[in-house]
Amino acid sequence: MDHIRPSAVAGSFYPSDAEDLSALVDDCLFSSPLGPQGVDSSLHSLIGGMVPHAGVIYSGPCAAHLYARLENSIRRVILLGVNHRARGHKAALSPWKVWRTPLGDVPIDQASTDLLRDRARFLVHDPRAHSQEHSIEVQLPFLQRALRDFTLLPISLSHLSIEECLELGAAITELCNSEPLVKIPTVILASSDLSHYLSPQRTDELDRMALERVLALNPTDLLNVVEEEDISMCGVIPTVVMLYAVAGLGAKQTRLLKHYHSGEVSPMTEVVGYASVAVEA
Repeated sequence: MDHIRPSAVAGSFYPSDAEDLSALVDDCLFSSPLGPQGVDSSLHSLIGGMVPHAGVIYSGPCAAHLYARLENSIRRVILLGVNHRARGHKAALSPWKVWRTPLGDVPIDQASTDLLRDRARFLVHDPRAHSQEHSIEVQLPFLQRALRDFTLLPISLSHLSIEECLELGAAITELCNSEPLVKIPTVILASSDLSHYLSPQRTDELDRMALERVLALNPTDLLNVVEEEDISMCGVIPTVVMLYAVAGLGAKQTRLLKHYHSGEVSPMTEVVGYASVAVEA
């Protein structure tokens, strides 16, 4: 297998031309009609967060509310994505050493990947879970524009039990707290959209049920309300794992940075909800 994962969704979820992609990401970061993010409001104690992953013209302005506030001292990003089609293994690490976008290459943190694999034995390296999946890939252009120099630890997740979510979250906590890796400035991100293809009113109602649990740092209640209310939050498992992980890293408060739906970007009767949430220690 080639050591580089090529872009799978350039030209569909975001532009394939580097200049066009840079311009679009910069527009999201600094001059979006859905609200300028600015660069002077860093989240100095940011340890985690949730960001959406639709086409960049739709969800990018929302995700940018977090990315524009990342301190560029961050050197490692643990990125939990959803495996929409449940291809391959349920909890998959990257088999490639590099992920490529039109903006360049992102190196995989191999040392952290290997240590995490030792701590959560159900993790495997599986290209099938990653090769055509967009939920991690669409975050990379934002990270490439926001951070000077970083490595990536991507994990693609599908159907995990609550016990497996807890185990993986605890393994990520242990990884971040272990020597010498504890000295690497790290952020843990979950990639998730919210309600899918409902009316704007129903989307807002269901989204807020889920967001209340995320903002309360309560992964168990989040999983329960998504199941009980049939909320089509595709990245609930990555978000639950992220919440378990940050709990062990001293998470103290959350901020809802932005929440809107796709109908606010382009008129439509059935919309998708997006939110950007920061978790701080």
